Amino acid sequence: MDKEYTILPGSSVEQGELRKNSIGAFRLLWQAMGTMSIAADAAYLLTGVAFFALGATPLSILLGIIFYLFIMNTGYQFSKYVSSSGSYFSFTGSSLGGKIATFQGWNMIFYGTLGYSGFGFLGLAAFITLINPTYSGLIFWLPIVIAAAFVAFLFTWFGIKVSTEYQIIGGLIEVAILIVGSLIIIFNAGSANTIDVFTTKFLPGGIPQLFYSMIYSVVLFFGTTLSITSLAEETKEPQQAVGKALISTVFVAGITLLLVSYAFTVGYGPTLMSNFANSPDPGLVLFRRASYILFALLIVFTINSFMGYNVSVSNGNSRIFYRFSRDRIMFIPKAVGEVHRKHGSPAMAALFVFIISLVPAIIFGLLYGPEAGGLVMLYANAYSAYTEHIIVSVGLPLYARKIGKFKLLQHLVFPVIAIGVLAAVIFFSLYPSPPAYPYNMAAYVGIGWIPLSGILTLIELKLHPNVVTKAGQHNIKMPPPLMQEESK
Repeated sequence: MDKEYTILPGSSVEQGELRKNSIGAFRLLWQAMGTMSIAADAAYLLTGVAFFALGATPLSILLGIIFYLFIMNTGYQFSKYVSSSGSYFSFTGSSLGGKIATFQGWNMIFYGTLGYSGFGFLGLAAFITLINPTYSGLIFWLPIVIAAAFVAFLFTWFGIKVSTEYQIIGGLIEVAILIVGSLIIIFNAGSANTIDVFTTKFLPGGIPQLFYSMIYSVVLFFGTTLSITSLAEETKEPQQAVGKALISTVFVAGITLLLVSYAFTVGYGPTLMSNFANSPDPGLVLFRRASYILFALLIVFTINSFMGYNVSVSNGNSRIFYRFSRDRIMFIPKAVGEVHRKHGSPAMAALFVFIISLVPAIIFGLLYGPEAGGLVMLYANAYSAYTEHIIVSVGLPLYARKIGKFKLLQHLVFPVIAIGVLAAVIFFSLYPSPPAYPYNMAAYVGIGWIPLSGILTLIELKLHPNVVTKAGQHNIKMPPPLMQEESK
């Protein structure tokens, strides 16, 4: 690895900018599919959904898809006019100003770091060690965590084309394996197939219990919008390509994940899903019954799926931190905003992300073990993630009015629905009572970070008000043809 991250005058990364026109919509789709990491979700996060949703797991996934479409609409609408590596940070700055953008940034640090290391590092370690629980001590899972973080860092360092080529190959095979295996499980289930799994028949706690599960079923899709929009500066015709990739990702990932969740529920038994949630790698058990070949392939590509997630999120987070540094906020060192001369990547931001993500993974892994530790981190990060989406949904109608493009349905009705969904999930995650330990602690920590973000923003505002006021204003120029089209 060289250290050529200085800027060359006149180059494609002049003045520290990311390399323009590097990728298109197809690569963006598989960047986001890497974030979705469906095989990894099936092996790990789906047990979190099943822990609360039980025999209604497919219903929880279906509602997660529907609700996320409303949530995704906000990023989709902003992407038509704001193209920046800052993603939701830049959306917020463009609509609500720098002070709120800085508050948003502090939320994004918490949710981006915990979600990345909790699912990507500890989730992978949990999956590998649970294949044979005999090998589950610190000496086994810690090297996996470190290796996962380092490999993802290397992919980001060497540029977005290398990363997305890896995602395309692995992602296509992964989706094919999951679809074929799920269809075999469904066929073998025979008379056990039932549409009752799309009702609350197998859910004793009813609607409140269903909303507990939504913390995970909605979180399954979180990060996909950010992983796409954070690459807008490097995308050809981003105002068009980003939107295409967003819609394509939810369509491909949603159908696949819904099929997998249905197959796992009817294959394991809707009344036995509490056992599913507490079993080591229950998806592997079902695939082994279906086909030993598919079982072996699923192991390989689930590991690859976790790594695909790590690469995608490392790409997205590195560009977010690159933008934070360029805007001089959140006490992030200036060097983090430097771009690699040869690869055009946010190389120093990638190194920064590697360090700050590895530390919490190790801490939570030591406290709870890799499996529970990762799920606790994901539960805690959900509150900041939801707050992030609520903020941009508030800003969307204001921004649309400001630029003279306001449309009632897309810019007001859908964002209001998104806010209502997110607020309901937050409310029911605590009502009528918080979940059992350690998830109650995760909820308290996650909620506690939100006012802390406000305090940190006020401190920054006091120390350097001009910087905070201007935060999140970056937006690359819109290509002339699209500008003409929008002005019609």
